[in-house]
Amino acid sequence: MFALRSDHRDIAWPALPNEINARILALHFQYEQFERWPLADIEAQQFRQIEALLAFCHTDVPFWRDRLRRAGLRPGQKLTPQLWSRVPVLTRRDAQELGMALRPARAPADHGRLFTGATSGSTGMPMHYAKTELARFFFVATNLRIALWHGFDMTQKLAVSRLLASGADVPTGVSTTLNWGEGYEGFITGPAVVFDIRLPPARQVEILRQEQVGALITFPTNAAQLALFCRDTGQTLPALRAINTYGELMPDDCRTLCHEVLGVDVVDVYSSEETGFLSMQCPEHDHHHVMAETMKLEIIDDAGRPCGPGQIGRVIITPLHNFAMPLLRYDIGDYAQVGSRCTCGRTLPVLTRIMGRARDRVRLPNGEARLAFWGSQQLYKIPAIVQHQLAQIAPETMEYRLVVRSPLTADNEKLLESMLHNSLGYPFTVRFAYVDDIPRAASGKYQDFISEID
Repeated sequence: MFALRSDHRDIAWPALPNEINARILALHFQYEQFERWPLADIEAQQFRQIEALLAFCHTDVPFWRDRLRRAGLRPGQKLTPQLWSRVPVLTRRDAQELGMALRPARAPADHGRLFTGATSGSTGMPMHYAKTELARFFFVATNLRIALWHGFDMTQKLAVSRLLASGADVPTGVSTTLNWGEGYEGFITGPAVVFDIRLPPARQVEILRQEQVGALITFPTNAAQLALFCRDTGQTLPALRAINTYGELMPDDCRTLCHEVLGVDVVDVYSSEETGFLSMQCPEHDHHHVMAETMKLEIIDDAGRPCGPGQIGRVIITPLHNFAMPLLRYDIGDYAQVGSRCTCGRTLPVLTRIMGRARDRVRLPNGEARLAFWGSQQLYKIPAIVQHQLAQIAPETMEYRLVVRSPLTADNEKLLESMLHNSLGYPFTVRFAYVDDIPRAASGKYQDFISEID
């Protein structure tokens, strides 16, 4: 038996890994070198890969060929930041409506099989996408990076809490696999259990205790709900050592709750169904590193200029290896804050914070849009609150939707109203709606702020 050395841990894997697993391990060796290159060299390597992608687009994707020519880009040009910035941003709505026009008649044969899918359509309009086997390989390999960076003990049992099926009927069973899944077959891991994220917190905690789960993968809002349940009932999860969150924005209270109640730190990743991993939490800090080996990620302001450290802008992404559906300068609809160089030694670009989507921004009566930071972490300091959601139901009206154990006092309601006014900088009319449950969206995701105005 051999061991892969990573972050000062010995992780065991069988003596004869198959060809795919051997390639994954070789790729991670390259990752370990690349993530510490000078940033200028990282960007130069990204542009070399994009040049290959553009050459394919010029010959095989008529939509992109026409768009690139109109932008003044010709086949065989050496790409520069100035030339690249000429490529118009592709909006999510553009991508949804263009559909097959973004795809070639066929992807390169040596990129393997074709995989197709559709996003959850939380905007009401799902996006259909296609990926090659090569693009999936990079996704699977990058997924392994989470465990390697953060030193997860792979011999423990893993639990995955996610949406298993659409519709009103929630699967109540628990399925088991022999290992942690794709990308981990080359390692000796514990088994994994999978259950539906819509199960009540009491049932999820019961599963985690009975199965003696050591690592949990789930949405951040679900992790926070499980921590709240344990806090309120006095239950513990003694076997749990790590929580990996994905799929939603990280609530301000999630890390604190999980650390204080469960004694576990949260490792967060930022990804999308159509593009793969965008960024991953640094092993030494709460901020994220961009997965620059597989993704060109830009943060730009409303004028299209690159944002600097501390500035907030739109997230523009270009997957580097997916020739089945090239997405050049794709505006995924999110906002993020640019960070400074990290002290961990990795030179991968830093995102200090990932913000909400444009459609989930607070709209002031004067037309100004603001990110929906409204002090939600303070709500969990009121013991009566079990679950919450803020909805903008009219231009000047906000509604707190609350699941509570006992009625809030008048002072509690005044505190929430004052907190909202101070956070958003506008004297919204505030309503309170007490409900039995706040359901997740059809995608399984949960939003603590929603806008119900156009």
